[in-house]
Amino acid sequence: MMLKVIIGVAVGVALGAVMGHFGKCSSGGCPLTANPYRGAIYGGMMGALFAFSFAGTSQSVKADAGGAAAESTAIVHINNAADFEEHVINATMPCLADFYSDSCGPCRRLAPVIAKLADKYDGQAVICKVSLDAAPGLSAPYGIRGIPAVLFFDGGKEVERVVGLRPQAAYEKVLDGMISKQQPVKQAE
Repeated sequence: MMLKVIIGVAVGVALGAVMGHFGKCSSGGCPLTANPYRGAIYGGMMGALFAFSFAGTSQSVKADAGGAAAESTAIVHINNAADFEEHVINATMPCLADFYSDSCGPCRRLAPVIAKLADKYDGQAVICKVSLDAAPGLSAPYGIRGIPAVLFFDGGKEVERVVGLRPQAAYEKVLDGMISKQQPVKQAE
């Protein structure tokens, strides 16, 4: 990041100085064209701002890519209605379906929580991520108006809904309740 800022400042200083040398401003109030020194200062500041704006973006992309690489293998990715039918509606276990979009910041922050839930409840519940970018038609039948929206299904029917970013415990509470209903009650002998 520091290298990008240094390069941005250097390019800004050079362009500002050139504009200050060749540009003419009769009033002297134009920061870029009054003289080369003012142009260099103003160009350096603009170059730093420009470099900071792009340096921050590339860092967040790297963080997202790292987070995606650490995603659980227990997550089922839903990209169309047929996948949804097969993995959510026809699931024999309780199911958590995270409706998300790649462009949604809170959805990206929820992704590691969903990955932890998938690892924790592997074999006890089906954990799905439903991409509304790939399958936008799945939002209307389930009344998805805000994301992230996490819907819980049991026997193919929605039993609970959590909209927005919540702590992991909120999702665990619902899943634990659904799983405890699934397990047979042992009779006292």
